[in-house]
Amino acid sequence: MKYCKFTFLILMLPIFMGTSLVQAEIVISNLQVIDLGTLPGGTTSSAQDINDAGNIVGSSETSSGETHAFFFSGGVMSDIGTLPGGDFSHANGINDLDQVVGVSNLLNLTTGDLVNHGFEWHGGVIRDLGAFPPQDDINSASHARGINNSGLISGNVDLAGVVWDLFGVPNFPPFPPYVRITDPGPFTPAISYDINNGGQAAGTLLADAVGFRWQAGVLEPLVPLQPSGVDEDAFAINELGEVVGRGLLAPPVRYHATLWPNPATVQDLGTLGGGNSEARDINNDTTIVGSSETTTGNTVAFIWHADFGMQSLGTLGGANSKAFGINSSGQIVGESETATGEVHATLWLVTFATKVNIDIKPDSDPNSINPRSKGVIPLAVLGSTEFDATQIDPTTVTFGPDGATPAHNGHVEDVNDDGFMDAVFHFRTQETGIVCGDTEATLDGETFDDNPITGTDTVNTVGCKGTSAGKVDETSSSAGAVSWMLLLGFGLLGLWRLNRRITRSN
Repeated sequence: MKYCKFTFLILMLPIFMGTSLVQAEIVISNLQVIDLGTLPGGTTSSAQDINDAGNIVGSSETSSGETHAFFFSGGVMSDIGTLPGGDFSHANGINDLDQVVGVSNLLNLTTGDLVNHGFEWHGGVIRDLGAFPPQDDINSASHARGINNSGLISGNVDLAGVVWDLFGVPNFPPFPPYVRITDPGPFTPAISYDINNGGQAAGTLLADAVGFRWQAGVLEPLVPLQPSGVDEDAFAINELGEVVGRGLLAPPVRYHATLWPNPATVQDLGTLGGGNSEARDINNDTTIVGSSETTTGNTVAFIWHADFGMQSLGTLGGANSKAFGINSSGQIVGESETATGEVHATLWLVTFATKVNIDIKPDSDPNSINPRSKGVIPLAVLGSTEFDATQIDPTTVTFGPDGATPAHNGHVEDVNDDGFMDAVFHFRTQETGIVCGDTEATLDGETFDDNPITGTDTVNTVGCKGTSAGKVDETSSSAGAVSWMLLLGFGLLGLWRLNRRITRSN
């Protein structure tokens, strides 16, 4: 039987879903840029990290002009404060337990100086991570940059990269040296920027300007972006052990956003048209965020994925933006200039969709559509080794600029005889919003397991003579018809008069 209704199709899903499918290409179907604002009275802010619950950390100017770390949850930005006697703090990382790490200055009671120490904050309590003894005598400094769900914290003490164990013995800061599980070991001089839940850290060896991946005392240098190159930074690592950062290219001297799938493999992610770029974070889908110079010389936040490459995330209305963190859902945080030139903490909400192939008016080429037609437009979503079209939920399908819904639930049919079932829908032409001059139209929808899909095909609008702004100009058409009738009338009248003169002269 060639046709079957989607109501029956649901019963057929286990049969079709048993087929081995190749991973389909994903695309960005929607992008929303949200201004997170500032702490009360502040004018500037920046978001640095986001956990899987969507809670965000960063720093903001306060009403007194100081810069304080913040915790953003449920639409509210809260001031984390500073370590005792300090006037500055900045949050760098957050785990799924809402434990926050960063850096704050504090008053060294021995020297009377303000020094920077790494901190851990949770539930309203900020704690000093300490530094190398005798820290009070020499103003030893520390900086916490990332934290995993096991309480391992990456950062540095003075010029030594370290990993603190939040649940070590004793289990309270400030930590004596034996609680830091690298102290300083192979991290000297170095900065450890990030750590994953498997205990793998990523960072940069400062003396050699080489990125590294580290775990349990074993340090693996990252291969340079070009064979003779050095000078690279490793800023983030995901649960797969993939590392991102930036690598040096020359000549001319420039940095490019870089992906290391493993320490021996490197990939140049390119730029948004400018000379320099850098990658700042990566999630477990190997979706990468960072910032890049553009052809105009501005610096703009980007998102990168193997399926669609590097794409701009845009701004809050200003010229520049930067992305610093991404979670497993693809929510992205960073900073952006507003239309008034202020820099505000920013959240980008990105909707991803599976790219599907659609065929408007199957067996028709070109796909001619008369926007004034009162008929329907047939459309097939094509199945393939990458996509099972029988998984489409017909109640979610829309088509055209106005989002027309199907005239009926649709049916399945192998319209192109390739051995894969296709989903066929019909849409009322005048509900689609297609107007004269349009050259393509898009279908959107979801599968039964709530995965978004999108597909685009070309159209050729017809019946559009004398159009204006995408619509037929009936007034102009009528006026034109009257003008031709008048000219014809005057012509016939002239011929009749000429004929009478000839008759009279004879």
